[in-house]
Amino acid sequence: KQWYQRRVAITAGDDWFDNLVKPSWNPPNWVFGPVWTLLYFMIALSAFKVYRKIGFSQALPWMVFFIQITLNFAWPLIFFVGHQLLGGLIDILLMLVFIILNISVFIPVEKSAGLLLLPYLAWVTFATYLNYTLWRLNPDASTSHLCYIFSDNVFLCNN
Repeated sequence: KQWYQRRVAITAGDDWFDNLVKPSWNPPNWVFGPVWTLLYFMIALSAFKVYRKIGFSQALPWMVFFIQITLNFAWPLIFFVGHQLLGGLIDILLMLVFIILNISVFIPVEKSAGLLLLPYLAWVTFATYLNYTLWRLNPDASTSHLCYIFSDNVFLCNN
């Protein structure tokens, strides 16, 4: 097998996602950018409010926050780059658990910080069902990409 290195990005020539069978309720592609921009702003504001209140003096809220945000950043790599519908589903299910935990550990510190994460929870719940539906509608869509993630947003995949 040939090994190659490339930057983590969805390349213009990668039509894998476009060729998936999608449910009728799948949002148009243009919706995702504005929604995620707003959600990332709310996530950052939530973290900022907690930081202003406790700094880094309590480990648990920050451990939970960084686990959920890491799962968030891993999902597009698994799903779009690795073409792994089931892997994406597993990641996003874990992300849901950690978003709920994140809300539960942020609320006692700063109630508004936890509440700011509720739209994120709602959207990721929807995205989880969409990921599940795509997995069910496209049982043969996963490719044999096996990827190893390195620093500087570079990974190594078999093709």
